Amino acid sequence: MNAHLALIKRELLEHRGAFLYAPAALLAALFAMLILSLVFGETEFTHITRGDVTIDWRETGVDLYYIGLAAIFAMWSGYLMIALFFYYADSFSADRRNNSMLFWKSMPQSDLKILTSKALAGITIFPLLIFIFAVITGFLIYPFSFLVAMRIPIIPLINPAEMLGAWVQMALVGAVYFVLTILWYAPFLAWVAGLSTLVQRWSIPLAFLIPGAVVLVEKVTSYGRGGSQPIAEYLGYRADGILEDSDIFKQVFREGSFTPFELLSEMLIRTDWTQMLVGLLFAIVAVYLASEYRRRRLEAS
Repeated sequence: MNAHLALIKRELLEHRGAFLYAPAALLAALFAMLILSLVFGETEFTHITRGDVTIDWRETGVDLYYIGLAAIFAMWSGYLMIALFFYYADSFSADRRNNSMLFWKSMPQSDLKILTSKALAGITIFPLLIFIFAVITGFLIYPFSFLVAMRIPIIPLINPAEMLGAWVQMALVGAVYFVLTILWYAPFLAWVAGLSTLVQRWSIPLAFLIPGAVVLVEKVTSYGRGGSQPIAEYLGYRADGILEDSDIFKQVFREGSFTPFELLSEMLIRTDWTQMLVGLLFAIVAVYLASEYRRRRLEAS
């Protein structure tokens, strides 16, 4: 087997709990709660009011399914980013604790290749697993909607052809959203990964404390002068994500409707591709510097 593939397979085996078993348990728990709420809950409504607009769900069956699918992909994307944060905070230093680093270097495998395999696993195979869970969740929502329609007759039941078309379109949108989100937050993930090579598990609090301290110093030094705070503003901008304050959310809130291609277009237009490239360059440099540190540390020990 190719050494690079073997390294990535090792990451999957060592972290299958967070990216395979835990999502499966969450999926089972989600549908258990939905069924219990449907059986024991009392939900009676004929419309939803947003501001001055009254939305009758009897006229927006497909739109309701779109919104449900969008919420599902957003939920799983949030889980993915949390899981990746802890994965990178641990994986870049885990082999130093169990001495497996010495095994791979004896083959020999360079530190750059080892860390690159960890980085690639985090942006390829793990997101793919979570995306599969998101797609399965979206597909299972449809048969669940039969139960909802039986329990709440005003909820419309879309036909299988409409469901399949909506599911395929939103799966495409979800895939693009996953990719853009991972690439956008790549510098944050590389930051905590690089710290873990220095301080191991202390990288988790320090990933927040160091930027927080820098922002605090900036605020203190600029206090009373009314000047801008570029570091705080930039970090806030990067943390907001690609769809913060998006017009598509305002449309959903006002009208209760959107189309998948409107959402896809919104994502691609609103993405700051220059900052995306800057973030990716930062991530690449961080992985390289981490590998150099590991190599020099091992040579010195």
